[in-house]
Parts: sequence; structure tokens; C-alpha cells
Amino acid sequence: MTAEEKILNKLRKARKKEERLMETMKKLEPSESSETMHDPEILTPEEHFHYLKMGLKCKNYVPVGRRGIYQGVILNMHLHWKKHQTLQVVIKTFTPEEVNEIAVELARLTGGIVLDVHEGNTIIMYRGKNYVQPPTEIMSPRITLPRKKALDKSKCRDALRAVRKYIPRLEQELQLLQAQAETKQDYPNVAKVDDGETQDRSEELKKIIERSQECLEDEQEEEDAESDLATDSDLSDIFETDSEPENEKAGRPLFLEEFEKFPARNNIEEEEDDDEDFCDPGKAKSGDEKDGSPGFDEVDKMFLRAASLLKKKRG
Repeated sequence: MTAEEKILNKLRKARKKEERLMETMKKLEPSESSETMHDPEILTPEEHFHYLKMGLKCKNYVPVGRRGIYQGVILNMHLHWKKHQTLQVVIKTFTPEEVNEIAVELARLTGGIVLDVHEGNTIIMYRGKNYVQPPTEIMSPRITLPRKKALDKSKCRDALRAVRKYIPRLEQELQLLQAQAETKQDYPNVAKVDDGETQDRSEELKKIIERSQECLEDEQEEEDAESDLATDSDLSDIFETDSEPENEKAGRPLFLEEFEKFPARNNIEEEEDDDEDFCDPGKAKSGDEKDGSPGFDEVDKMFLRAASLLKKKRG
């Protein structure tokens, strides 16, 4: 089956279902359909405003569910009117247009007066000036449905709404398919070109995906090799940095560090003293005798001078 035949089959079934639901709705209607005469009382604007204000403030209400109007709803309304003048009928499962129809039907069946439809889902009703509680036959009239039949009617009504929304959707799909078929008949080459272009594009996409995967694999391999080299170089740098300063410290004598700290003036003074000693050997001997070190070498003398200078700086 083609797509057009499938849609036609669905349309046929939906229309048959709609006819069947309409027949069941007619069967569920009450057999006694004698219309009751409703002659509402005339209220002045002041009375209407007063009773409407009273109805908005009152807390007694009757809910109307998916079953709609049936015998139990009318009976509850009359029981409320036994002690209260006004009443709220709350309806939340119907559209505003259907709520207005329900208000007219309730006024006809109960004999009350509709004051207002508040917020599109609440009917405010007044029982009337000369209200007397009617007998049970009127309080639960036969022209309304019982509880079970009202539920069956609501199910059929919901199914009928769904079918009526589904049929135009199928008709639109059928029109689109027919329009596409007409375009293919008028321009057959366009469709072939489009098919070939789509195939070429799919092949190009496949090639691009394969190339990207290969590039990703190569990049991952390069990154792994670089990470290995980086780890080796880092280790070598660590060992080199640790070993170089130790070798430098071990090869350099300690007394040179102390001599480098002395200023240049001390070196000049030492050179002048050496020149004087070389010129006057008697002075050198006297100096040695003053220092109390007649048998010291030149190195020992340098150490002694350095020690004396350090003491002076610290003092």
C-alpha cells in the first residue's frame, strides 16, 4: 500500500466511527423530551445587583463534572435552595459556549434565574422570590439522564470531539501527498537530480568523516610521543640541576668567598704595605715583631689580616 492509500483508509475508518458515535449519542438521549415551560420572574436592577453580590459571596456550590446535567445535579440544586437564596454552579470540563448552553438548560429544568456567568466557568443562580420546594418528581426529572447513562454520553462526546479533530488533519496530509505527486509528474528530472545530489553529498560526508578520524588518530600518536620525550627531558633536567651546583661548590675553595667580600680599599692598602716592606726590610721585621708572628708565611699573614678586618667590621 502506498502512503496515499493508507491515508484514505484511515479517513474512511474515521468517518465510519463518527457516524457510529452520532448514532449512539442519539440513543442515549432521554426518551421523554417534553419541554417544560419556564417563565422567569422579572427582577429590578437593584434586586439583580443585590442577589448577584450575595451569590458571589456565598460558599455553597454544586459541581458539574464530565457527565454534564443529570438528575443528581438538579436534586442538589433544589436541596441548596431549601436554605439559601443563591447558588454557584461550578463547571470546569466544558468550553464557555457550552457553559452558556448549560445555564439555559438549568434555568429551564429548575425554574431558577441565571444572574451571571462568572469567569466563564461559574453560573450564579437565584431560586426566585416565591420559591417553594417542588416534589421529588420535579426535583429529579425524568427528562434528564441517570448517572450511568450520563457517563456513557460524556465518553461518546469526548470520542466524537477527538474524531472530528483527527479528520481534518488526515485531509491535509492527503492534499500534501497529492500536491507532491503532481509536482513529480510535471517535473520528473528535478526529482532525479535531487536524488543524485543527495547520494553525492552522503558519499562526501563519509569521506570527510574518515579523514577526520585519521587526523585525530595521528594527532593522538604525536601527542603520546611528545609526552614521552617531555618526561625524559624533565628527568634529565632535574638530575642536571641538582648535580651542577654541588660540583661548583665542591670545586671552589671556601676562603675565596670570604676574600671576595672585602672591599677594594683593603686590597690597595695591602699592596702599599707590601711595597713599603719590600723597600724597607727593617720596617717589615718590626711589623712582624709587633704582630708577634716572626715565623709566619705570606698566606698566614693574609689570614691574620682578614681576621682582623672581620673583627673590625663586626665590632
